[in-house]
Amino acid sequence: MNRNLAAGMALSAMLVAGNTMAGKVNMPKEGSFEFDYCAVGHGTGFSAGDKYAVSHYQNVANVTTNPPGKPFDRTASTCSGTYANVNGRQWDYGMCELTDEDGDKWWLEYRGNAEGTGGTYTAAYGSGKYDGMTIRGEYRLDFWPTASKDVAFQGCFHNKGTYKLK
Repeated sequence: MNRNLAAGMALSAMLVAGNTMAGKVNMPKEGSFEFDYCAVGHGTGFSAGDKYAVSHYQNVANVTTNPPGKPFDRTASTCSGTYANVNGRQWDYGMCELTDEDGDKWWLEYRGNAEGTGGTYTAAYGSGKYDGMTIRGEYRLDFWPTASKDVAFQGCFHNKGTYKLK
């Protein structure tokens, strides 16, 4: 009986170690990336019709790649930003903190384009493997219907670009 217990504990330890190792993120030092950033957000602000609005907003998101396992896959994010539309001219700026399965983080600093269809971003900060990372990315907005009156927006936004780890 002790032998079976010891074998069971050893097997459990190997499974836990295997699962922990599977969570480690091994990215190439540089390359291109493509991912979907699926977000749900809420905001506060004011408006005067369709062409005049301002909002401070926050969102949470999951990052996924297709196929799975590519750079930045299974990353969680939270963002804070400001959006304005003044007579059809749109402005959007914010910061996101992304955390991977290893607990390493990087900040994404984004700026929306004047048309309100997407924008560009760079890395403003990084910890762990992302310390000193440079990135040039762009995103395309793809809003979905909201699931609740408490949700201001949700959608999966396509991202692509290049990165280089230090």
